[in-house]
Amino acid sequence: MDAQTAGSLKLLKNLSIFTETYGCTYNAGDTEKLMEIARSQGCVPALSADQADAVLINTCVVIGRTEQHMYERLDCYAEKLLFVTGCLPPVAKEVLETRYPHIHIIDPDHIHACYMEVATAHSGTNGVLQIARGCNGHCTYCITRLARGKLVSFPAEDILRQAESIIKAGASEIQLTAQDTSSWGMDRNDGQRLPDLLRALCKLPGHFMIRIGMANPDTLLPLLDDFLEALQDPKIFLFLHIPVQSGSDPVLRLMGRRYTSAQYEEICTRAREAFPDIRISTDYIAGFSGETDEDAAASVEQIRRTKPGKVNITRFSVRQNTPAAKMKKIPEQIKKQRSRELTTAANSVYDANNAEMIGRILKAVVTEVVKLGSVTARDRTYQNIVVMQDIPIGTEIRVKITGHRRHYLIGELI
Repeated sequence: MDAQTAGSLKLLKNLSIFTETYGCTYNAGDTEKLMEIARSQGCVPALSADQADAVLINTCVVIGRTEQHMYERLDCYAEKLLFVTGCLPPVAKEVLETRYPHIHIIDPDHIHACYMEVATAHSGTNGVLQIARGCNGHCTYCITRLARGKLVSFPAEDILRQAESIIKAGASEIQLTAQDTSSWGMDRNDGQRLPDLLRALCKLPGHFMIRIGMANPDTLLPLLDDFLEALQDPKIFLFLHIPVQSGSDPVLRLMGRRYTSAQYEEICTRAREAFPDIRISTDYIAGFSGETDEDAAASVEQIRRTKPGKVNITRFSVRQNTPAAKMKKIPEQIKKQRSRELTTAANSVYDANNAEMIGRILKAVVTEVVKLGSVTARDRTYQNIVVMQDIPIGTEIRVKITGHRRHYLIGELI
């Protein structure tokens, strides 16, 4: 561990700490680990920055607008005892130290090792379980790869130990996360891969479900048969997050993505052959440099053809020090229009998918209280189902789907 991070962690002692976390589920996991380290040193969480002795900001830099927002949030707390971690310090350390001379930086690469000395978990219904950090991809646009570095798979014994803590703390949902979950084990020599880890996790005692985080098509495809076999276990949600980014092969090559649009669609097809109800989520980048009107149309048609249950759409944002920063840019108004076209296609798919669900009876588990008198439940495909009743979190229920609001289903308790 570097001296700066060691010094920062030592300061997390006997303080009340307010946290803000931005970006992905992985960052949320880092915040949880840091708070467990802090609790072991006598710290307690604070409900607001005003009530806190210190503020911890876990940052994201995935797009330019997000990075700018990070500086705005840090400005708000510049007079506090301020800790910062996440993806901003690795890519902008000098800027941070110049702009905030009294800031305390925690290198995210060291959080897991420090946490494993504590390995406790705070009580909650959802627990984030990090299985690796970094990525072996070559995406030309990605600054996260620069921030997180090469793939480092955490040992299975560490992961299982953490999972046991999460389960004992009361989690009914375990969220597996990494920059690319299907690459777990690729950097190790023990022959274990993601399906082996899933089987080991499912053998743990307890009443819980596993949600698998983002898996890139190029690392998932070689182990797809074994992966789908592992999904037979009823403890795993039938939900896949497979980011395709574009429906055009020329654009995928410009992006440095190492698969074709047909290979992505092959994964969707084979997954649905194994599990007809499986819910697939994906990502698209609108207006990537070099994208033509025909390329953009290919992405729209792919959405309509593959019918994903969820689509995350991002307008391309140039990140400094990435290969894509040297490519010819597309005007913002064109990127905005292409984003709208992707959104329109996705919305039409959502409406059609949801209409087919009306009248079906599903088993689900209550996961959160929406507001007084209503709850959200999840079925095995990780659908959001709103039920207008007071039901304790963790309760298993049967519901009849009576309607939808595009982004969630409406159910009645049976």
